[in-house]
Amino acid sequence: MKPGIKDLTRPELEEALSRLGEKPVHAAAAFSALYRDGAGSFAVMTRLPGRLRVRLARAFSLPSFAAPETLVSAVDGTRKLLFSFRGGAPAESVVLPGKGRLSACLSSQSGCACGCSFCATGAMGLVRDLRPSEIVAQYEACRREAGGPLSSLVFMGMGEPFLNWENLRKAVLILSDDAGHGFPQSKMTVSTVGVVPVIRELAGSPLKLRLAVSLVAADEKLRARLVPMEARWPLREVLAAARGYCAARRAQVFFEYIVFDGVNDSAEDASRLAVLIKDIPCRLNLIPHNPPGGPGAGVTRAVKAFQKAMMASGVRTYLRLEKGPDISAACGQLAARGRR
Repeated sequence: MKPGIKDLTRPELEEALSRLGEKPVHAAAAFSALYRDGAGSFAVMTRLPGRLRVRLARAFSLPSFAAPETLVSAVDGTRKLLFSFRGGAPAESVVLPGKGRLSACLSSQSGCACGCSFCATGAMGLVRDLRPSEIVAQYEACRREAGGPLSSLVFMGMGEPFLNWENLRKAVLILSDDAGHGFPQSKMTVSTVGVVPVIRELAGSPLKLRLAVSLVAADEKLRARLVPMEARWPLREVLAAARGYCAARRAQVFFEYIVFDGVNDSAEDASRLAVLIKDIPCRLNLIPHNPPGGPGAGVTRAVKAFQKAMMASGVRTYLRLEKGPDISAACGQLAARGRR
């Protein structure tokens, strides 16, 4: 099977052109044809010499992706896109409306191997990693669905992004390439449950991605019940990696804390969490639990009290509002289910 040309970053394509005996400078024109013009075949890439188009067609495939199924929330206009990639691998993306802005939440894997007890995607298990071209295809479909430019991208959909880091990294480079989509890396956020080695790698890399870390609980025993990955990368190691990221990048980290009614929302939980993170440059996002298949309880008194306690401890704390609960598009609800 021929490799897909849309799985290559521009430097990789330059190397491939050199191996074909062609000038690497043509890679920029090829990127422009692929991503700005949306070329569906090598034959229509008329900015390239005819000889080169023939050689590219012989060396690479240029796959097309089926249009996703789209569900629209009657509650808030959130749009969920259901893709079926090669081999029937499902993945979902979400277009999130906000005040004067549109964001897209993209998946990095079909399913997920982390097995978090509260997550519909985790219940699926891992189908497979998504290719760079499949991640980029989600962005392109979300932009079409939005009918205009997107304000930001979050890799918070299906899958653990840092367990598919190499493909995600390539997708980021493709999306941000000035010869292609030119989407700023500084407007991309990647969320992880705490894959420590990749957090450290990101801290030392030239990528300008923003980092979000899902804490879920401030007690390691409780976190281990909710997040099986705790056994591999304990919370104390995750927080140490986050501190290193902030120091190396001179940037803040986003912490995400899913609030479960009667489980991790007490005053003691808030006090324990404040002790853990108050010395880390951060923003804390509280996410009321969204049970798979249905709307959650939303912002309860306990959630508001938790926010108040965290702010009193000096931690900038925000409530993340539920989006698209009627189409199972909220955080933790993505399970590749279309219309029934």
